Amino acid sequence: MRLLNTNAERLQEIAAEAIAIARELGADHAVASVGAHAAINVTARAGQTDVALRDAGQGLTVTLYRGARAGSASTAALDDAAIRTVAREAFAMAELTGEDPEGLPAALEEMATDALLPPIDAPSGCDPARLRELALEGDALLRDASTPDTRIDTMTASARTSEGAMALATSAGFCRGQTYTHHNVSLVALAHGEDGAVNDYAESTDRRFDCLQPIPALASAVVGRARDQLGARSVSAQGAPVLFEARAASALIGDLVGALSGQPQHRGATFLPDALGKRVAADHLDLLEDPLEPFGLASGGFDGEGIAGRKRAILRGGEVEGLFLGLRSARQLGMTSTGNAGGPWNLRLVSRDQGGSFDDLCRRMERGLVVRRLHGGALDRVSGNWTFAVTGTWVEDGAPACPVTDVTVGGNMRDMLREIVAVGEDVYRNGAIRTGSILIEKMQIGGAS
Repeated sequence: MRLLNTNAERLQEIAAEAIAIARELGADHAVASVGAHAAINVTARAGQTDVALRDAGQGLTVTLYRGARAGSASTAALDDAAIRTVAREAFAMAELTGEDPEGLPAALEEMATDALLPPIDAPSGCDPARLRELALEGDALLRDASTPDTRIDTMTASARTSEGAMALATSAGFCRGQTYTHHNVSLVALAHGEDGAVNDYAESTDRRFDCLQPIPALASAVVGRARDQLGARSVSAQGAPVLFEARAASALIGDLVGALSGQPQHRGATFLPDALGKRVAADHLDLLEDPLEPFGLASGGFDGEGIAGRKRAILRGGEVEGLFLGLRSARQLGMTSTGNAGGPWNLRLVSRDQGGSFDDLCRRMERGLVVRRLHGGALDRVSGNWTFAVTGTWVEDGAPACPVTDVTVGGNMRDMLREIVAVGEDVYRNGAIRTGSILIEKMQIGGAS
């Protein structure tokens, strides 16, 4: 049994109807995107169900063009009257905007009319009772992990299953849609010790419910992480190697994606201007993109503008081979869209050198800081200056010495990318990004004076 009471084929009909009405109104071009989703989420705490929520939503957005002037309007209703009303509103809005030829929709020959649609739809079949069982199991495992020295409380134990469908149609003749699923289990634990309390989290997200990590494994991981941070202290200010645990390392890849995206590249508002063809990272690094990965969290047949992505290298040997472009930024740069109007597809950072396990990287570092979580901080996207407050672990003689808090880590992204010494085999997936732990040769650590 599916949660969603519609499908991609029905949404394509709705999008096509909106386009037909737009043409009746006299629009020169039109784009209609429509989506619907349904989900069940159950959370547990203190041995009881905390929240049991079924939510659903739908929406249609129509963009009409009068010449090169665009107007948009949206509605949550999908009946014939609502579709006609939203088309009229979008047509009226176009009268109020200026000419924007770079914002025109794609021609049909540019669009993914027959591109492959990767499999991303795997309904769980779970009813609320099953999700409640999983949430209560996670809650019980966390509370049962308490010891005489450390009390473990559950902040959140949740299980969620969701289904969705979308469709995109344009007046050029494009009309396609796809159904998809997302499933998630997550645990947040609070560990109490003599010196206070520390929280941490563990979660698993997948398109396929039966591929989620088992609840006992997540509980063991989050309890260990929280307990290991009890009694944390600061360290002295110094320059030292820094090892970003894989979960924290994904943020660095996100910063790189932002620097290589279309608008920053067009405006020069990036720490990596005119990046194509330049070596910007260590020469053992490749960053690979794959929109067609079966059941990938960032897989799809086309972006929000109907353009297909492709399997490609963004970095090869540290050199930039690709940018992340939608239609507007591609036109501004005199290039073609890479199908990234909605952001990157599945990315994977790999090293041509053997990185080894997380413990191997600690031994290789010998003495330095493991960053486990990023807190407040900022990246200056133009200069590349990067500074964040972090928590983690101090390493001496290649082994964990003590948990660390109240420290900052700083550097410049241009230097950080070039000084990546190794990427670990402990691959973690955070949305569109997969990476192992990242060891950087040296950064500035700000702590106790």
